[in-house]
Amino acid sequence: MREKTFDILIIGAGLSGLLTAYSLSQKGLNIGIIDQTDFNNLNKKEIDFRTTAVSEGSKIYFEKIDFWRKISNFAEPIKQIKVFNRNKISKINFENPEKKSYLGYVILNAKIKKTLVKNLRNSKYVKLFPNTPLEEIDINNNFVKIKAKNNIFKSKLLIASDGKNSYVRKITKTTQFKKTYKQIALVINLNHNKNHKNIAHEIFSKLGPLAILPMKSQLKNYFSSSVIWSDEPEYINSLTSVNENHFKLMLEEKLFDYLGNIISIINKKSFNLSAHINSSFYKERLIFLGDAAHSIHPIAGQGWNLGVKDIENLSIALEDGLNLGLDIGDKYICKKYNYLSFQKAFMLYQITNNLNSIFLHENILINMFRSVGFNLIEKNRNIKNFISSFAMGKSNII
Repeated sequence: MREKTFDILIIGAGLSGLLTAYSLSQKGLNIGIIDQTDFNNLNKKEIDFRTTAVSEGSKIYFEKIDFWRKISNFAEPIKQIKVFNRNKISKINFENPEKKSYLGYVILNAKIKKTLVKNLRNSKYVKLFPNTPLEEIDINNNFVKIKAKNNIFKSKLLIASDGKNSYVRKITKTTQFKKTYKQIALVINLNHNKNHKNIAHEIFSKLGPLAILPMKSQLKNYFSSSVIWSDEPEYINSLTSVNENHFKLMLEEKLFDYLGNIISIINKKSFNLSAHINSSFYKERLIFLGDAAHSIHPIAGQGWNLGVKDIENLSIALEDGLNLGLDIGDKYICKKYNYLSFQKAFMLYQITNNLNSIFLHENILINMFRSVGFNLIEKNRNIKNFISSFAMGKSNII
């Protein structure tokens, strides 16, 4: 077997894994990134048509690592978010309190991924290993050894970025806390004739939230949006089997006030909703990052931004450790990363879970609590600005 040695080895070439390689390669570290998929093939048809809501805080980090200018042309800004509690009377309007700045941006995952892969291909510090399924992991005091598809990989630090069903987490027997929701999210990208005016909507019904996000136009002379419709599994599953024209009419009736007539449905796919958080984000010479470390209910649209924060925190921890002359996989670096990332991830795991529960429950007391809360927030600019800043990743509750 051939042996390859790196400073850092990343398992998983999703958005978080690729961005981690891009960010850390700027420190002059030699990085290998392996994945069982053919992620290096940019000519294949992209099956991930989902969008990502990039917060203002993530954008600031992207600017710092010279990535934002490479994807900004694909980004559609969110100028305002309108949140509705059951009806249009009980609502909150969020805007960025800073002029000439936005609440966030909506970008197709495929655009981010292709941009990252193209840049990593040209990096002298990064080697890509597609179609390379992980087989074994051996970690000792001095290095990490990986066996994957007739190759032996050695590194000082292993980064697990292999998603919610992390194989690294399974092999290393890392415990997790998991919440499975009795909801399925139907993601629909569509073209419509009403100008979205860069406004995002979140409508909370008793069966689950409906989010509408403005996208870059996919069809000349029309507008495009991404819809994330969460509801009970039986209902969402029934929608996926409905005739395309009938489904379009149903969707148009539900969304007409926001999007006008639906011109065409670009694509749609359903996803089971669940959340989890690892008991720890590190072990000896091993760091869990992004969905391999945590996933949260999409109710707040903060999932990937939390992963971006992990990458920023890891960069800080590595820089601190290297300045002290420590080994790249030193326990000090791993513990500092865990310290910087775990608390916020745990907090958002709890907040999103509780928010979903509050909006699903139907009784007089909770309905009154929601209505009073919405009215209080809508009338108090300071509270609204605080929530907006937190959602943008520019302030912390803790």
